[in-house]
Amino acid sequence: MSALNSGWQSAVKKAKKIGNKVDKIVHNYPKLPEFPLGYESLPFQIGKNVSMKSYNTFLDRSESSGYKFRWENRNVYIIEMADLQHEAAVSVLFKYFDRPNNGAIRGPISVYGQPYHYNPTGNGEKIAPDIAVRGSKAHILPSNPHPGLPPGDVKGNPHARIICEVAHAQNINAWNTKCEVWMYQTYVRCLLGIKLFPKIHVRRTVHQVMIARLWTRVALPGSVLSTDATLATAGVHVTEWDFGTIQFNTHTPTGCTAPNLINFQVTIPITDVFWDPPIVGGVPTPFAVFMPGTVVGTNFMIDLFDVQQEVLDAD
Repeated sequence: MSALNSGWQSAVKKAKKIGNKVDKIVHNYPKLPEFPLGYESLPFQIGKNVSMKSYNTFLDRSESSGYKFRWENRNVYIIEMADLQHEAAVSVLFKYFDRPNNGAIRGPISVYGQPYHYNPTGNGEKIAPDIAVRGSKAHILPSNPHPGLPPGDVKGNPHARIICEVAHAQNINAWNTKCEVWMYQTYVRCLLGIKLFPKIHVRRTVHQVMIARLWTRVALPGSVLSTDATLATAGVHVTEWDFGTIQFNTHTPTGCTAPNLINFQVTIPITDVFWDPPIVGGVPTPFAVFMPGTVVGTNFMIDLFDVQQEVLDAD
């Protein structure tokens, strides 16, 4: 009996291997490199003439973990890798967004790493942020169903309200474009982007340029309208911080040299997380945001000095 089972299992494994090979040929999935990539190699093309369906299937496979991808004109690229500096920045931001839960394991604010959503400007391809923040299902769904269907992630969960995108390998223009894509979705109330540049030596001292940009749907002190015409028409503003040890394109110190400096604090209203308006005629309508009583504070207060120091320590 055991020999029969063993033979059956072997036959099943062979059939699966053959099926997988045929599947890859028929669907033209992207192919990951068989050698280690360095940041200097990115973006790295791993697929040509790949359909949106094949791309989404590829993303669902565990073999794609550790990389971030872009699907563009049926071409697929690796655009980012989860190196230590990238993950250090993500880790700090994750903690800041979880802080108002006041230590609760399952608090009213849900903070996730890289949940797939659909590209708001695309044709149904999946994209994943570094961090997605939203209210838990118990807190952002109303007691009565919406008149219309609000957008969700690819699993049908509530759509992220706050997005974070951290870039190390991506150039600043590609990173900026990726950030602005998310703001085409009205349910994304704001987006915090962090761009890390390579470390350099200036007079035997190691320095690193870091830029933060916050996209919001209201004007903030020092903000400017988005350079994207569609977003500008919608009132999307951008605020920027140069918070590394030296400024972008210069060797001038930034002044981000200690914690709690007012010029290097990013403030995001916690109510953004619970933005959940009724939909009338396909349009979100004004409503009063409900803030759960267990939430601590009124704003997410992100100290960019903490991000800077964590990134510098990640070597």
